[in-house]
Amino acid sequence: MIPEEIRGFLSHGGGSSLIIQGTPGTGKTTLAFELMDTLPDLNPIYLSTRATAEAIYRYFPRLHQKKKEIEIIESKNVFWDRFFKKVDNKAPRVEKDIFEVYGMLDDPDKADFSDLDTVCDRIDSFLPEKSMLVMDSLEGLCDKYRVSETFLIGIITRCLVEPAHTKVVIVLEKESNIELGYIADGVVSMQQKDVEGRRLRILTIDKLRGINIRQPNYLYTLNNGRFHSFGAFKVEHPIDYKPFDPTPNTKTHYSTGNRDLDDVFGGYQVGGYILLETGANVDNFFYVLPMLTAANVVSQDGGAVILSVSGAGPSEVKNYVFEYGLSDKLKSFRVVTEENPEEPVTEDFVVSYDRNSFSSDSNVLDKEINKLQIEYSGKVVKIVDYRILETMLDQQILKKTIISEKKYSAANRLLTVVMCGDGTAPEIKKTLADVSDMHLKLDKCNNTMIFYGKKPTTGIYVIEPDVSHGYKDVKLTSVR
Repeated sequence: MIPEEIRGFLSHGGGSSLIIQGTPGTGKTTLAFELMDTLPDLNPIYLSTRATAEAIYRYFPRLHQKKKEIEIIESKNVFWDRFFKKVDNKAPRVEKDIFEVYGMLDDPDKADFSDLDTVCDRIDSFLPEKSMLVMDSLEGLCDKYRVSETFLIGIITRCLVEPAHTKVVIVLEKESNIELGYIADGVVSMQQKDVEGRRLRILTIDKLRGINIRQPNYLYTLNNGRFHSFGAFKVEHPIDYKPFDPTPNTKTHYSTGNRDLDDVFGGYQVGGYILLETGANVDNFFYVLPMLTAANVVSQDGGAVILSVSGAGPSEVKNYVFEYGLSDKLKSFRVVTEENPEEPVTEDFVVSYDRNSFSSDSNVLDKEINKLQIEYSGKVVKIVDYRILETMLDQQILKKTIISEKKYSAANRLLTVVMCGDGTAPEIKKTLADVSDMHLKLDKCNNTMIFYGKKPTTGIYVIEPDVSHGYKDVKLTSVR
């Protein structure tokens, strides 16, 4: 996906120049090719000093399939031997005479503009249709022509952008150039950010004249050699609901309930203690992850016990159960929630507790787990958010509870999924991280949801809602 602001900038009337800048390896050339691939109606032309057409097709094979729509011009050393007359009218045109004048003022051995001559012919042939010229890279071209960067941008603007309404995309090898930024109509910067030793790619829209920039920063990936950016996270709902499609469990592992997560982690080990940590600003949508696991266990004749919190209270859990088409298995769920005199418990799948007696040796949560383990031959998932336990238990008691939970899970083959948040006390968070068999982190960056494994260590994935199966699910895309 190309950010909508950049698409709009390159699609509006008139000519314009766009600079793509960033350090080596950030994907500037990949973005340039993606623009050509996405906007074939602009008759893309690629002027390169970097590689031959053969090499470009080898690295970007999809462009070979579109070589009739996309022309690659290799910068060669051939004397410019043709001259053109300026057309004195208001129709879109290419003014080639400026190249002629420059060639006459200097020794032609020092400045070979023959490839720009070819570019002009190509753009001229498309008029009155628009064209998009990609110059990769500006520094390479300037070195070849032996002119300054501001000079080359100036004559390109004078000859192509203004009179022929050409869209010109300029790739810079430098991280930034303030002087050129003033000259160009648009500037985007590509950079890499470190997140706990993992690479995160960010595209920043510095300016786009005439365009309202709603989202100035985009996460992006170069996965599979393609540029793909991600918009702000938005919750989606299926148009037509369909029953949950379970993934078979094995003797050693439970499926996470999500195929992408299974591909990354191989599922959750039977008897495993799984920590799902959330960063700041992560909303309650993240409960879809443990609920997918619960739905997968229950749909295969298992049970699920959930300690109720905001976002996963009795009504929310019931909604998930019905949305997943598991209404006939509602009795396989137990939602343990605090007593509320104003809302007495009226449904069998809800069990209430007295807050003052929750920490007793035989609390209601343990009782419900034991019941379901007997009823479903041990195939039970326990889901607990420690943000609510922190409000009820002393830290020392809570740390002992975590260690006890871990031992019980392993001894009784109980799958336990626990959660903590950005506000969880550091000691509690450390204890959870130390004892967990798997530690997963969910966070937000530029309003985009990201996900990665801390134990085991993985790269970063972007999480997006997926309703293609007919129920709430997610898809993961690797940020590479």
